[in-house]
Amino acid sequence: MSLKDQGFRFCVSPNKQDARWLHPAVRKAMHADWIDVTDWPSEKLLAFLLPEPQQHELFSA
Repeated sequence: MSLKDQGFRFCVSPNKQDARWLHPAVRKAMHADWIDVTDWPSEKLLAFLLPEPQQHELFSA
């Protein structure tokens, strides 16, 4: 049985520096501000974790 099947959620810290499987009770008590990405498609997760550089502002003169 997987962690997801056991009710755990895969969450990312607000600063995007840490991610882990969290039990709902632990998440609620200690990590309430973490983002639940368990059901996100891979493309959305990658875009969230690795956003495109904001360099377009440098070239819009």
